[in-house]
Amino acid sequence: MMKFVRICFVFFCLITTYSLAKGQYFSTGQDPASINWKQINTKDFQIIFPEGYEQKAGYMAAIFQDLLLKGGKDLQHQPKKFSVVVHTQSATTNGMVAWAPKRMDVYNTSAPDNDAQVWIDHVTTHEFRHVIQMDKLEQGFTRFLNYVFGQQSTVVVVGLYLPPWFLEGDAVCTETALSESGRGRLPFFEQELRAQLIEKGNHSYDKAINGSYQDYATDRYKLGYYLVGKARIHYGDELWEKTLNRVGRRPLGITSFADGIKQGMNGKRDAVFDSLSEKQKEIFAKGIKVEDIDWEQVKEKNTRADGKLMLYYDTMKELQWEWEVQDAQLNLTDFVPLANREGIYTNKRFPHVNESGEVIVLKEGLADAAYFEKISKEGKQEKLFVPGYDFNTGFDYKNGKLIWSERKEHLRWEKADKSVLVIYDTKSKKRSKINNKNSLFAPAFSEDGKQIAAVETDELGDNHLVIIDAESKLIEQRIDAGKGEFILSPKWDGNQSIVCILLNKKGKKLVSLDVNTGNRTCLFSSGKQDISQLEVSHDHIFFTAGFTGIDNVFAFDKSSGKVYQVTSSRFGARDLHANGNQLYYSDYTSDGYLPVKTDYRVSNWKEWEGDYSSFPLAESLSEQSGVKLSPDTTNLGRFEVKNYSKLGHLFNFHSWAPLFIDGLEQESDIGVSVASQNKLSTLLTTVGYKKEQGYKNGQFYVNMSYQGWFPIIDSKLTVGNKEAQFAMEANRISPPQKDTILVYRTLKQWGWENSIKLPFDLSGGKYSTRIIPKVTYNLAKLANIKYTPLATTQTNSLGLGEYDFGGKNITQEIMEYQIFAYNIAKTAPRDVQYQWAQVLELNFRHTPFGDSKLGETWSAEGHLYFPGFVKHHGIKLYGGYQNRSSYNSRFSNMIKSPRGMTDIYGKDIFSTGFDYALPLFYPDWNMGPLAYFKRVKMNAFVDYGYQKGKVSDVNQNLFAYNDAFTSFGAELSTDLHVLRFSAPVDLGIRVGYEDQTGSMFANLLISFSLSAF
Repeated sequence: MMKFVRICFVFFCLITTYSLAKGQYFSTGQDPASINWKQINTKDFQIIFPEGYEQKAGYMAAIFQDLLLKGGKDLQHQPKKFSVVVHTQSATTNGMVAWAPKRMDVYNTSAPDNDAQVWIDHVTTHEFRHVIQMDKLEQGFTRFLNYVFGQQSTVVVVGLYLPPWFLEGDAVCTETALSESGRGRLPFFEQELRAQLIEKGNHSYDKAINGSYQDYATDRYKLGYYLVGKARIHYGDELWEKTLNRVGRRPLGITSFADGIKQGMNGKRDAVFDSLSEKQKEIFAKGIKVEDIDWEQVKEKNTRADGKLMLYYDTMKELQWEWEVQDAQLNLTDFVPLANREGIYTNKRFPHVNESGEVIVLKEGLADAAYFEKISKEGKQEKLFVPGYDFNTGFDYKNGKLIWSERKEHLRWEKADKSVLVIYDTKSKKRSKINNKNSLFAPAFSEDGKQIAAVETDELGDNHLVIIDAESKLIEQRIDAGKGEFILSPKWDGNQSIVCILLNKKGKKLVSLDVNTGNRTCLFSSGKQDISQLEVSHDHIFFTAGFTGIDNVFAFDKSSGKVYQVTSSRFGARDLHANGNQLYYSDYTSDGYLPVKTDYRVSNWKEWEGDYSSFPLAESLSEQSGVKLSPDTTNLGRFEVKNYSKLGHLFNFHSWAPLFIDGLEQESDIGVSVASQNKLSTLLTTVGYKKEQGYKNGQFYVNMSYQGWFPIIDSKLTVGNKEAQFAMEANRISPPQKDTILVYRTLKQWGWENSIKLPFDLSGGKYSTRIIPKVTYNLAKLANIKYTPLATTQTNSLGLGEYDFGGKNITQEIMEYQIFAYNIAKTAPRDVQYQWAQVLELNFRHTPFGDSKLGETWSAEGHLYFPGFVKHHGIKLYGGYQNRSSYNSRFSNMIKSPRGMTDIYGKDIFSTGFDYALPLFYPDWNMGPLAYFKRVKMNAFVDYGYQKGKVSDVNQNLFAYNDAFTSFGAELSTDLHVLRFSAPVDLGIRVGYEDQTGSMFANLLISFSLSAF
């Protein structure tokens, strides 16, 4: 056990060092170079935005001004000045906060299924809370670390000590408390955890926070909301305020966060459980039949040394009891399942009936990447088509054609992706797209299938309803939304009107639009209560709503104007589709959504009386906060708009260290360094000094990457005095002869590497495809070369003499040309490797310039991935060929040698390999805080290598040779999390046999990724 603890400690140190390197630069890609940027720059914040966004930027500034007083009230903290960059040309709905450099990124596009809060209010509130969290940590010893390491030290403290569930859960609590909406008031947000606790019980803490390949675990946002929110209500705001103080002041205490939670709970926990006992008595008094729980026993069982675990198990038991009370009072709708529940978590959503009475659903889960599936009347399932990366708003079906919205990447700019409409003809098996300058979402066919209604969002985030001719795929009509309004879920109601949900500052309402006149009629207003997913029949307009505290289908009666509750689901009903006398919808279970059907019978429905179920935790958080977001928008002109110069803001030095750390190269050494990343992330720079083995006084180092133009331009300069000791042949002056002597050589070495690459993104549909050509020029100059003879290896008695070493400086100028390309299909979470992919790399190196000829080398290698013989298994084929020039090039190998042996180094090299990977089992086994094992897998391999060339003997005679080598073996590895760290680790061992030396070999395999953050 102690050996394992030592390994974990070493790993912890490696993670910390790697986190510093990784944390220096965080970039999610580039905006188009053509954008002219503007800014609002106040003493408290800076907003950087594209030209044309001035009015909305002013509104955003008013929100931040309001949030400065309210967003950190419970934590008793107001942040130092921060910057916000607004991205308007992406279809992505997102926001994020990074701390190296310190900034917030806001994506302007409102989600096509947005809740009852305007997107810009939602995202700014949520992301501002992340600014508060990180800024509050910069106190005590963490502030000292800021002086030593810059902003990257805060990134490391956050990554090592604040679990993701806290970061996101706390932000969701804030977005909920400061609004009348927020995710805390969405039944959809709680249903995963509620279904799990009622049907399957509680997961272990490690499984809940790190996930599982065996069972579904809800995400960090939902889990965190309940952990953070319940702690706020039971133990007061001071619990989290003091916990963050403790972490900031004691970042070297590994258990600072857990200890802070435990201290905040101590002394108040008895009162919490007493309150639960009283609530249980009240429930029994009402005659509700639920389990009789001994809360004192629960308290004792959940008392833990680790405060995180104690809070987790207390909260899960409380939630389970609350939801079981709710569950006991439900009167559920009868329905007929259209498919059996799968043995592993799987969602089958958005049921539509085709002309043959078959049901088409979108299937996705732990075992499957999303694809369309057809379910026959007998329950037989057939895979239809794999779509690309959609926006989770479902699809429509008419006359044998499916239509949905799908993400389309820009050829170059990562933040200029669009949403396009895709049509799949189930009869001809052909796929076609509807492209548009602006993004298109939420498509719906007209009754005859000749027209398509969709939502269009332009670069400023403004909404339009568009009508598209299905044949020509051209927009026939555009109807603008009002100022500050957003159109959601349009559906045809006959040929002359379209019903949709209209979202604005007041909330949501159901609206009918006359296609000919553009006139609106408000049919029903839900205000801040969320409604979504419209479906239209002859007599009714159906929608999904959480009026009962659980998502259910409701119906608006066109003739009477009354609203009826159509379903009463245990965990949630969504995605209704009306077909004849049947209603089809998705009913949630702990194993995922299940497609079901029920009779279209109005007499079975319950008239809704206008009552809304409350969300007790959300309301308690709002009451405890005592404030709401209410920005002053009366005079937005008070926020002065100025130009933002890209040239004038190229550098932004945010981190430094008494170590050499280069986040661009992911390397570290003894030395010093500073890191710069400008706020638009166009230029990344490392300047420093590193010890660098082989250099007498170290090496000066500058590394820059400019990514703001269409080509990416990288440049790296190194300067240092190099030293080495080695044996060589030298020309003795007197008597003239060749001696073999040991020498000490010193020289000045300049290295200057420059490259240009073009990252073409050709992704489309289910494939991620990139082609990246790259040209590199590498200049190395060796000057002031001095040799000092140390000893002679000659057998004569002459000893050391005078030698002619030559005094010529040497210049090496290397050109390298590379093409790297890949094409990778979507995979399911359980797949151990790509199921269908091709990766190709071509390289050519030579020295056409300079006075030092190193020869030429070219190579080609490829990886091909195929499905294995069983689901989730995988086959990988590798092939590589390399040729060296007649100079016997001194370049290093560019292709792989067979595993387990030293590199083969002939004039011609060929290497190939076969791998078969498969999962063995999913243990979900944890060793307390040390490690949590999610999956064990195996990979069997066979490698073959061949080389041929010529070698000279002592008389310079050339002899041809050719050799062939084979190795084979197996790799056993596990996916795990160490020390409850969020980044997954792949740890394993490789054992095999190679015939180069005729021996067995073994290698330790370890890799990890910080992308989980």
